[in-house]
Amino acid sequence: MIDYQNIHLTAHDLFAPNGSPAEDCLIDPLLFAKQVLTVRAGNQRDAQQKQAELASVKIFRGQPSNHRQSFMYGISQRQRSEWTRSALVEVTYRTLKYPPSWPSKPAQEKGIDVLVALNVVKAAADPAYDVVVLASHDTDLEPALEMAVSERRAKIETAGWQGSRVLRIAGGRRLWHTALNGGDMVKTRDRRNYLPPRP
Repeated sequence: MIDYQNIHLTAHDLFAPNGSPAEDCLIDPLLFAKQVLTVRAGNQRDAQQKQAELASVKIFRGQPSNHRQSFMYGISQRQRSEWTRSALVEVTYRTLKYPPSWPSKPAQEKGIDVLVALNVVKAAADPAYDVVVLASHDTDLEPALEMAVSERRAKIETAGWQGSRVLRIAGGRRLWHTALNGGDMVKTRDRRNYLPPRP
């Protein structure tokens, strides 16, 4: 499970040169998930855990309105088209919330954390998964992790960027966490050009 905007913008804040536009740190969800598994395997002592296979990559993110931001909406659609070329990848969008003062005040994601939380808990109870990894630094998702752990079926873990907040559950207890560094970020960047072709 990838809280996309959180992972994307945190990578930008941590690793991008000063002044770099956020789009220079787009993350390819499939490459990110594969890199998490690679780094995770290198840190595991249990041979069975080292052999974990990627079963699904679920991305959750806000989507610009086609009416208000048609250019950005088009880019988001092209991104989904590219990312879902792999049958492993599923993208769930929720339209951004536009304040009355937009565009002087930017649109914001609303409800993405709820969607992520619901899907983490759902996946934790799904017999199709032995391990569920949540990639996010958003502490609002910690109650969902606690509920997922209470299912006592799938192993619940987190992932994210080295140097940023690690999610915890009740009592400050930490779950297994896979931290990717700047070198890993370079390997997971989405370098595709999503701009529309010139007429």
